[in-house]
Amino acid sequence: MTTPQPPPESRTIRRRRMGTTEIIVRELRPSRAIGSGSLRSLSGFAIALAVGTGLLMLPTAAAAGRTTTFIEALFTATSALCVTGHVVFDTQAHFSGLGEVIILLLIQVGGLGYMLGTTVILWAMGRQMGMRDRELLRLYYGAPSMTETLSFARTIALYTFAFEGVGALILWGRFLADGRPVGEAAWWGVFHSVSAFNNAGFSVTGNDMVPYQTDYVALSTIAILVIFGGLGAIPVLTLMRHRSWRRLPLDNKLIFMTTSALIVGGTLVFGALEWTNQATIGAVDPGHRGFLAFFQAVMPRTAGFSAVPIDMLHDETKFFTIALMFIGGAAGSTAGGVKVGTFSLLLVAMLATFRGRDEAIVLRRQIPDRVIRQALVIALGGIAVVFAFSMALTIASDGETFIDVMFDTVSALGTVGLSTGPTARGNTGVEVLTILAMLVGRFGPLVIVLEMNRQRRKSTYRAPEDSIRLG
Repeated sequence: MTTPQPPPESRTIRRRRMGTTEIIVRELRPSRAIGSGSLRSLSGFAIALAVGTGLLMLPTAAAAGRTTTFIEALFTATSALCVTGHVVFDTQAHFSGLGEVIILLLIQVGGLGYMLGTTVILWAMGRQMGMRDRELLRLYYGAPSMTETLSFARTIALYTFAFEGVGALILWGRFLADGRPVGEAAWWGVFHSVSAFNNAGFSVTGNDMVPYQTDYVALSTIAILVIFGGLGAIPVLTLMRHRSWRRLPLDNKLIFMTTSALIVGGTLVFGALEWTNQATIGAVDPGHRGFLAFFQAVMPRTAGFSAVPIDMLHDETKFFTIALMFIGGAAGSTAGGVKVGTFSLLLVAMLATFRGRDEAIVLRRQIPDRVIRQALVIALGGIAVVFAFSMALTIASDGETFIDVMFDTVSALGTVGLSTGPTARGNTGVEVLTILAMLVGRFGPLVIVLEMNRQRRKSTYRAPEDSIRLG
């Protein structure tokens, strides 16, 4: 009978009496810093960005008498593809109809995502996706299993087009009632509906939503599109399928609860801070002030529309808006930020620590320590990136206040698009840094999540514990 051999991954430990411990460990191949899934996502967006930049530089993409430089085209394409909404000039005034169509297509591609866009194409062609692509989609959009990934992707596409279609019809009616020609009203309806649902914030009215700040229907439609785009298809469709709050997964419950709390709390705080500001909401009647406060509380998460001049907000309101932009929307949605799931998990972990508990429990469910550590990595990484880009943009900006620079920094990193002005001053250094911030904000959290969930060999060796003084 042959003696069974230990697996190659095992450790051989020999002990000598009163001697040292010898550990023979098989040397493992170094793991790549970035997995194939992350590289596929980044390469797909890079191709779309290059194509979009080239198309926006075409003379026919600009209005008569205008030209678009490489940096301006790259900035606009990045902003559209990252569904941010930052602009270096007015979209309606600078771009032709073709240019606006290109921007809209980039928004749609960026909102649905490269992999989901590929899924729709393959679905139409009747082809199948590979296992790696399915796993990437599952991690990004939250499909519960590998077998359901394709059906979830198709449902997300239908969910997106349904909301955008209904929103376009409603907005078309409102713009038509405002006196716009039929064709222009229809185009405005489609453009703003797609921009709102994808949380992009691009507008072709010439002055954002400020001309329509008294139009309840138009602003309500845009706010609803932004909310449902920021929630993502999975939680909404899961709720519709189960029709029961108790049967929802914990992830979906936290998304709905945190989003509702941020909208209600944001409305109250924004209204209280700006109630008497005649340059924003203070000039309208009290009933409409509350509605505008609601609209402005929804937009930082993470659309870039605004019904009031952002540069006229009080500094304390800007600081509060920065917090909303940093949090963002739900994972797997069109929103940016560190995501409401990360924010809610950190709150739960903080409360558990204050109470002296070893487990973080919410809604009768225990959160694994690994997930809390991942949330902490995303949040601390986000804070570090905000400080780094804020410092760089402060150096590059000329005479801008720090609160305005930080506002635009978090807006770019959170793919929001609200701006107090620094990105539209014609400063090339600021434009380049903002481009980098938008790319980091859009793809940074995705790459981190994909890499933290990538399969790796687990170590069987544990180091001895020790303590560090805190406080």
